[in-house]
Amino acid sequence: MRPLTSLAIHTEKLYDDSVWRQTERIARGMSREGIKATFFVYPFRAQLAGRDVTDRVRVLTALGHEIGQHTHFYAGAKIDKAEKADDLSKANIVHCLSRDFEVLQQMGTPPTGFTAGAWLVNETVWDTLVELGFAYDCSARFPKSGKTTCSLYHCWLRSPQPYANAQRHLLCLPTTCGLGEWFKWGRKVRVDGLVPYQLTYLHDYDLLSVRNYLLLWVFLIFARKQCFVSAGMLADRFREKEV
Repeated sequence: MRPLTSLAIHTEKLYDDSVWRQTERIARGMSREGIKATFFVYPFRAQLAGRDVTDRVRVLTALGHEIGQHTHFYAGAKIDKAEKADDLSKANIVHCLSRDFEVLQQMGTPPTGFTAGAWLVNETVWDTLVELGFAYDCSARFPKSGKTTCSLYHCWLRSPQPYANAQRHLLCLPTTCGLGEWFKWGRKVRVDGLVPYQLTYLHDYDLLSVRNYLLLWVFLIFARKQCFVSAGMLADRFREKEV
């Protein structure tokens, strides 16, 4: 079996017309090649900008891509770099997750996959995801040699792990590397387990860089020799093997 490859795009600025143009080009190009990516959408930025991105999210879905949820746990509406601050209280985590989930539901794209902003997770995040009906979470990361950080809110995994509480299971799928890291070392590693894979990520606004835009096309050309699946399909493969 060919190695499995997934591409996750942390989608934060669809309301920006320049970002959307580049994102749509990539999404249509992948669709023509039969490549299904997962767009983890953070809708709160668009809300604060007073923009409705429903139509843009639905275009991505119509092109065959998966819509997941991406949420930052910022305090209130202060989300810009100069003034943003994380609030990892239980009340704020539950509020932010539920708020973004409801918006994506109203768009007609209820998510089953999640990635946390800044990779910040804990049991409250996972318990809330379980309660909302999520199937998998990509907030854990594959450990980098000598570069892992010790934190209560970061999770490092070499293989997928289930998180279980009294209600049900959530599958934690570690993200392998960023796009730039894939060219340095990421293409040489696989996440261990029943279904070895690579899960590479970038942000939608990264595509405004000509370098990143071209790197992504090169990545797609090299990686299409492998079996491309969305993150949701990857989670399904793992569960099939687990049964």
